[in-house]
Amino acid sequence: MRKLLGILTLLLAMSSGTQAAEGKKSGSETEGPQYVKLESVIVNLEGRRHYLRAEIQLLVSDYAVAEKIKTNMPALRHALIMLFSGRNPEQISTAEEREKLRNEAKAEVAKVLEHYKAGKGFEDLFFTDFMVQ
Repeated sequence: MRKLLGILTLLLAMSSGTQAAEGKKSGSETEGPQYVKLESVIVNLEGRRHYLRAEIQLLVSDYAVAEKIKTNMPALRHALIMLFSGRNPEQISTAEEREKLRNEAKAEVAKVLEHYKAGKGFEDLFFTDFMVQ
């Protein structure tokens, strides 16, 4: 009986410690640069049969900025969709043109974040997948 009571006490102590650990972010998760992944951006391009699908990640200075990005995600996605849609597929066919588009997208994200007072700490934008079809 004592053994059973001891095991139950140990299990209870372990489960409450696990719950406390899950509720808090560790220091390493909240400090330093963070990447925030956006949902895929899929838009129609000029012409009836062309579209662009882009996977985008934003580099931010820390966890607090990442949370601000997540809060403003609908406005960011809207701005990027408006920026990308209707382009001619030939306008984004070379690496140089995609880099130009990346810089335009970076400026647009900075503008949206500044508008919503969440701009400090946004550092860069990366295409992690880019497909034109």
